[in-house]
Amino acid sequence: MSRACWRIGAITELPLLDQAAAWHERMQHAPDAGTRRSFDAWLTQNEAHARAYETVRTAREQAEMLAREPSIMALRGEALSRARLTPTRRRFGKGSLAAAMLLFATAPLAAWSLQHWFPRRSAATVEETFRTGIGQQADVTLPDGSTARLDTNSRLRISFTGRERRVLLDGQAWFEVKAADRPFVIRAADRELTADAGSFDVRIDPGLIRAYAGSGTLSLAAGSSSIALGDGKLLTVKGDEATIRRMDKPETLTGWRDGMLLFDDVPLAAAVSELNRYRRRPIGLADAQAGALRISGSFRTAETPAFTDALQRGFPVRLIDKKDAGLVIASR
Repeated sequence: MSRACWRIGAITELPLLDQAAAWHERMQHAPDAGTRRSFDAWLTQNEAHARAYETVRTAREQAEMLAREPSIMALRGEALSRARLTPTRRRFGKGSLAAAMLLFATAPLAAWSLQHWFPRRSAATVEETFRTGIGQQADVTLPDGSTARLDTNSRLRISFTGRERRVLLDGQAWFEVKAADRPFVIRAADRELTADAGSFDVRIDPGLIRAYAGSGTLSLAAGSSSIALGDGKLLTVKGDEATIRRMDKPETLTGWRDGMLLFDDVPLAAAVSELNRYRRRPIGLADAQAGALRISGSFRTAETPAFTDALQRGFPVRLIDKKDAGLVIASR
């Protein structure tokens, strides 16, 4: 029992334990293929999820082994009686919450039943961090049911409280925000964007923030006022300057979600820089003349040869393979 107590006490975020317990219960009843895929995605989304699920699974197994002992049966009956009489306004600190979890772990009850006996703390804070490596993407389900897809080499730190839903973004992400009675705030570099229900692409580069509203409204605080953009509009923030314009080809910013990069008459230097975001060995440019060439077309983020082959066929450039240093594009 001491080991069970230690493991349960190691995770104190009730919302995360609730999620793990709910998944444990669902997986006990011949889940279909879709449910299994959803569970696998949740389990591998974050190490904390796997730890929470292991905690619930261990507690349930120990509860089943102990359930038939007379002393435990009596304890279970006493715990249930007290739980049913708990006033709905009562608040629990960390110590009492852990003790309550231990009591219920000793009874053969689904762990998710905790939420039926104890009131939820509406002001509880949920904090987690998600990261992607170079060339990786990840789908994240947020505590309110909203979702975020992270692009290559990005980080998303979430902090949800009873007053607001806040995320801190480094890199690029596509958000599908659900309606709620709390604001959804995206911290991008030194700026804050407030989103209502809708879909948004937010990207942060050194000295530059770009935010696109596929649907819904996104607002940027600007002194005592705010700037809002709606469907199909792109907000660009550079230093103290902010501009809004309609995007005729939003896929030049959002195509990464389908693993595509779309270039519409951009300098080769810009196209190479974009492609390098997905490469561990970046492509180099030997001279400014090559970098100034204009390029259009669409390429897959993971298919560098298609990009370099197209360059050699259609542009006055040559490729130099510098072995460990990688490929370098030079003008001819």
